[in-house]
Amino acid sequence: MRTPIHTPEAPKPLGPYSQGMIAAPFVYTAEQLGLKLDGTMPPDIETQTENSINHIRAILNVGGCTLADVVSVTVYISDLSNFAALDDVYSKRFPKPYPARSIIQTAFPLNTALMAMNAVAVQP
Repeated sequence: MRTPIHTPEAPKPLGPYSQGMIAAPFVYTAEQLGLKLDGTMPPDIETQTENSINHIRAILNVGGCTLADVVSVTVYISDLSNFAALDDVYSKRFPKPYPARSIIQTAFPLNTALMAMNAVAVQP
């Protein structure tokens, strides 16, 4: 059984997808850009990373999970020279033991996006 997740604490989807999906015991989040809730994009990687993690946390909460339940994260970054700043925020927000993680350098449809990430969590 699949249950879509929708929360006002994360940006509305920009296309035909759900913010997240519960497929018990897993909770999957869609890729979350670092947008503010008003739809604007902060100019720096640190704030975008904070926002992205906040959106993931809100989506996971609807699915009964926290950041401590995350088992896998995929990080998308437009410029690897920003990785250290992103990693600093990431390491302070996700608890140890850190989830498995993949990093992919990519371009974004929104030119001001510097990063995005999605997560998979296991319901406790």
